[in-house]
Amino acid sequence: MYACRLNIRIFSPDSMLASAMQAITPPERFEHAFSVLRDVAPDAVREGDVIILDTPVRERPEEIRKYCKKNAVLVLCADLEESAALSPVSREAVDDIWIKPLTAGLVNFHFGKLLQTIRLRKECHLAQNCLDTLINSIPDLVWFKDLRGAHIKVNNSFCHAVGKTRQDVEGRGHYYIWDLNEEEYEKGEFVCLESEEIVLAEGKTCLFDERVKSKQGLRQFKTYKSPLVDDDGSVMGTVGIAHDVTDLANMGAELKILLRNMPFAILISDACDSIVHVNTRFEEYFGSREQDVVGTPYSVWKNTALGQRKAVREGYAEVALPRGGETRILEIHEEPILDIFQNLVGQFCICRDTTIEHAFEEQMRRNANTDALTGLYNRRFFHEFIDKNRGMQPVSLLYLDLDDFKQVNDVHGHQVGDEALVVMADLMRECFPDDFPVRLGGDEFLICALGARELTRLQNMAEELLHRLQSHFQAVPQLRSLSASIGIAVTNDPGVEIAELIRRSDAAMYEAKQAGKSQCRVYAEDARVSC
Repeated sequence: MYACRLNIRIFSPDSMLASAMQAITPPERFEHAFSVLRDVAPDAVREGDVIILDTPVRERPEEIRKYCKKNAVLVLCADLEESAALSPVSREAVDDIWIKPLTAGLVNFHFGKLLQTIRLRKECHLAQNCLDTLINSIPDLVWFKDLRGAHIKVNNSFCHAVGKTRQDVEGRGHYYIWDLNEEEYEKGEFVCLESEEIVLAEGKTCLFDERVKSKQGLRQFKTYKSPLVDDDGSVMGTVGIAHDVTDLANMGAELKILLRNMPFAILISDACDSIVHVNTRFEEYFGSREQDVVGTPYSVWKNTALGQRKAVREGYAEVALPRGGETRILEIHEEPILDIFQNLVGQFCICRDTTIEHAFEEQMRRNANTDALTGLYNRRFFHEFIDKNRGMQPVSLLYLDLDDFKQVNDVHGHQVGDEALVVMADLMRECFPDDFPVRLGGDEFLICALGARELTRLQNMAEELLHRLQSHFQAVPQLRSLSASIGIAVTNDPGVEIAELIRRSDAAMYEAKQAGKSQCRVYAEDARVSC
């Protein structure tokens, strides 16, 4: 739904702060960019989403707050004496105070809690924004009331109906909002209160017919009311949606206009299976004019137009549309039309083009499961894969790590380092085409092979990968100092946890590095075997 990049500005002479904070994994959908600075300058503060002050500054916190962007988080690192000396205004200006002396563990704790708070604030804002957008997009009247009958939230349609602003409405009761006199109050307010008492007593959504005097005169509403439940399970109020049915005689024409302008294909058939209406988008989708379709049996049209569809998932299908012969993914929804006596009077079919949406979902799924740089599976998806597919099978892990990778990054830059990581990923896929390659993070990789594998074969494949890596790195001047070390761990015991198997392969890889790098080792309880 959202992605958040936090620019974290750390003003401190102590590198421990940045190191400890960088060790914290960002929450889902978050990423961090750290900057460590010594001087507190307005421009540096202005660019930060999170400001950590651990250096003496001339300005008071409230002065620094003036430089911060809206919703920026300001954290002050101070000892107890400095904290106690802060004025109330200074305390109000900061979001948190980290008491010194600080350790890496304390920084991890404080920063982790701070990230949780930022994420919660982001999600609360998103939820509030979604709710406001949703209810204000609804043409019907929507309101939320507390147990006293006071309106705590209403939508734009409600304000329009009563002729008052949201500030005038929220916090007030039915009597004030609808401008009722005493006689009208007896007839109208009582009805509203009575219906809400029914909803609270039954604890479910109820439908009512209610008459209300509005700025447009007396109106008849079909009103749906439901109880609102607090997090402890107690009822804290009600929510209502009122649909104005006063102009029911005009509903047929209004409905036709609405259907014709819907952004998806709509078809309506009658009780005799005969098509009675299609909208403009239907004509575009299926290349048929309304006058050519109306009167055709719905079942015949469905078999012709949708009979060759290929199911994608429940309710969705690939359909070849007449427009250019292109194949699109449609969400196909069929709904019976029932009259007031629950008799079938027709059929409602909606076809919505979800091709772009489906492609976006697939892309999001791939992004969630893979590493952006190398395209390999990420650590999270690796554990999902193991949990789902391991069963009782033997497991073989190859733990790979580039030798002297930091030196390449430091000397030649991260772009060259990224090139080496991509080469590593490509060769892993080529040398182990049937297995599950993973980027754990940094220059650490993993290859998972499920099922029985010959150890000698794995060693030969690992040696081939090392050879091809060496050949490629030697051909690039900036990468000639690079090589790779590999650790192999194998188990036939389904009781061995995957974390333990990773530890073993990591230990074997570390021994390969100690033995001179650019080689591999096989983990064994009593011995290690080199390639």
